[in-house]
Amino acid sequence: MEFQRDWSNREHYDALMTILKQHPGAYGSGIEYAYTMVHKAQQSAQFPQKVASKAKH
Repeated sequence: MEFQRDWSNREHYDALMTILKQHPGAYGSGIEYAYTMVHKAQQSAQFPQKVASKAKH
């Protein structure tokens, strides 16, 4: 499925990414992963997941 044909139009790109991250199907989850893991952005979740630095046994 194609949402937008011209990805060079930054105004539309940012708006679409916001919508897709708010409705995380497989594509939205992939976007969130790319933003946080690849681009080192903050999680966009209202209550971001917290990962302990060391697991307690």
